[in-house]
Amino acid sequence: MQGSQTPIAHNGLKTQEHNGITWLDVSNPDSEALAKLERDYQLDPIHLTECVQKVQHTEVERESNYIFLVLHFPVFEPHTDKIFAGQLGVFLGKDYLITVRSDASPVLQDLFVEGERNPEQYFGQGVAYLLYVLVNKLLGSIGSITDLVEGELDEIETLVFENYRSDAQRIGRVRQKIIRLKRLIGPKRELLRDLADEIDSFTGQDLSKLYSSNVKLANKLWEAIKEAKETVEIYKDADFTTSTEHTNRILAILTLVFTFTIPVTVVGTLYGMNVDLPGGLEAGPWRFFGTFTTFWILVTASLLLALVMFFYFRKKKWF
Repeated sequence: MQGSQTPIAHNGLKTQEHNGITWLDVSNPDSEALAKLERDYQLDPIHLTECVQKVQHTEVERESNYIFLVLHFPVFEPHTDKIFAGQLGVFLGKDYLITVRSDASPVLQDLFVEGERNPEQYFGQGVAYLLYVLVNKLLGSIGSITDLVEGELDEIETLVFENYRSDAQRIGRVRQKIIRLKRLIGPKRELLRDLADEIDSFTGQDLSKLYSSNVKLANKLWEAIKEAKETVEIYKDADFTTSTEHTNRILAILTLVFTFTIPVTVVGTLYGMNVDLPGGLEAGPWRFFGTFTTFWILVTASLLLALVMFFYFRKKKWF
């Protein structure tokens, strides 16, 4: 860190200093704050611009005085039941860590508070160890959200296979979460691998094993997310098949009801014509079985025809 820095006048700036190590966390920086960071820490303006723009930065860039990378972290909003991707620009110097973000990060905020309460635990092993903890916490937040998604998948399994109601909307929400998690963890695996390869030569410490543990955690999360993606696709297909089968059964019942009413419809249509028909009004109704003889004959004939159709369909195994 340069020896002539003055505080950056910015409402979103938070600073911690301990044991010769400085952590600057800058939220929603304006152009003046970015310019001061550039001057005080000799940061590349392109890197500073990437911190505040939505980019899919997938590589670790090493400069003479710092390492730069962009991390993406999940933000789960319970009231919307959605996952949003936040972005964090990280500058790791010899004795400073700068985090630049435009999105709120509960993980980062909690870690900052923990660092203030227990500075020796986080700053005592050097600034690179602090970055390791930060990355580990971000991966842990992805793991927590992945656990929530897996719990939702267990609930959906019961709904899909034990009822005929379509659960497409809920399955769609879970698919959206899984896709967002895949986009977060996918590029991060290679980035963390590069960081593990670079960290020892930059810091002069033996931290590659620690950083490699983050790589292993990222790979483990990736496998869990892949499995969740395959599972939700199975549930989507099963839900579609089940709801389609249920719909087809309803249509089959309605079709049968309509078909069995065809005889009475035909008879009713014939006797509604203005022509002379046996038992009709013009020819005079039949009364040899009483006043409603014509009515009962027509009803009986319609039912017999419907029964003939019913047994014929059953014989053909059409239902």
